[in-house]
Amino acid sequence: MALVAASASAAAVTVAPASSGSTAPPAVQVPPRFQVKPLQLGPSLSLWPPLLSAPMAGISSAPYRRLATSHGAAMATSEMVIASTLLVKNRRSRKLASFAPEERLRSVQLYGVKPEQLEQAVRKLVSECGVQHVDLNFGCPVRKITARGGGSALPLRPRLFAKLVAAAVAGARGEAPVTVKFRVGLTPELPTHLQAGRIAEAEGAAALVLHARTADQLYSSPVDWAAVRALVGAVSIPVVGNGDVFEGADALRLLRETGCAGVMVGRAAVGRPWVFGEVAAALTGAPPPPPPRLGEVVAAALRHAEMEVEWYRGYHDGEKDTLLRFRKFIKLYLLGFGSCDGLQSRLFAAESLDQWRAAVYDGAGELYDAAEPFPAAAVRFPRLKGGGPLVRQRMGLPDGWLEEARGGGGRAEAQLTDDACEG
Repeated sequence: MALVAASASAAAVTVAPASSGSTAPPAVQVPPRFQVKPLQLGPSLSLWPPLLSAPMAGISSAPYRRLATSHGAAMATSEMVIASTLLVKNRRSRKLASFAPEERLRSVQLYGVKPEQLEQAVRKLVSECGVQHVDLNFGCPVRKITARGGGSALPLRPRLFAKLVAAAVAGARGEAPVTVKFRVGLTPELPTHLQAGRIAEAEGAAALVLHARTADQLYSSPVDWAAVRALVGAVSIPVVGNGDVFEGADALRLLRETGCAGVMVGRAAVGRPWVFGEVAAALTGAPPPPPPRLGEVVAAALRHAEMEVEWYRGYHDGEKDTLLRFRKFIKLYLLGFGSCDGLQSRLFAAESLDQWRAAVYDGAGELYDAAEPFPAAAVRFPRLKGGGPLVRQRMGLPDGWLEEARGGGGRAEAQLTDDACEG
């Protein structure tokens, strides 16, 4: 194994750029107008506002997607589905690729390393599952995956990358747009976003989603919005920017500074789904909704838990199993609040929805202060793993993986497996 060292147009809103500090009279300052437009994914899908909920492993279930779209996201994509397991009708993959009746748009993220499997999986999703959008995951930063050539290592094999995108587009048969999500590269020394974007466009992708980090930095700061701007200039299809959009002002700045066509919000919305409403308001020119108080946050967490229990009824082993899995959301909903230690303990111990409801409804005033305002420090606090100061992990690649032109890495490529990944 080789090691890589770390080193709706009518509703369009106009936004004036930041002041340049000029001393000219206001009457002669005419800043360029900045329009937020619908995001067009191929001929069939127009999204307004241009705001997407990111696919996240273990997070983006149907209940989470419904929360995202009810708060303002135009489209929410599923957790990643592995092509090979979908084709053999794996129980988990079938659940990941299923949708609630209330979901207006069916969007799936798919991962595969063999073109024939990707083509078959996309065809199945579109023709049998009614999927209207497929996103391909090429952004996994996990070292054990890239060390075998998967995830963020795949764009380093441009011929294989091209075959994978082409296969997915062929499987869609023009009935659903295929987008491609990737990172800036494996490391700063191995950027692949411009080449990958051009290849994906040439092979028929409807749009690109750039997570503006390299794989070796995982989810730490900073994001590289300049890379988004460079990708926008390198292709003619829409580019969606992803990374460190915590509030509406971030989304507007991302669009203005990079020229990208849409915004994807991921971890910043986990335990904080109303951020989609805040971003949507900024994009559409509507008044921003007020930040919720703790009572509203607790009610939102309960509603999310209820939806998860209903969604997984008959799939998990009862309410207790689902609520144990839901624990990862509890701290994120309550992040930064000072009066809810008692409530958090009760919710962690709860094994039924009745116990959840008792804590929420009967615990106000005793277990938590429903009137406590939303803590400002929690808005930009990193959620889930990663975040914080820049940390680079040492990455691995198969031997010869960078020598495609000379035939290197072919043996490893032939033995690729689509193990679980994340983007």
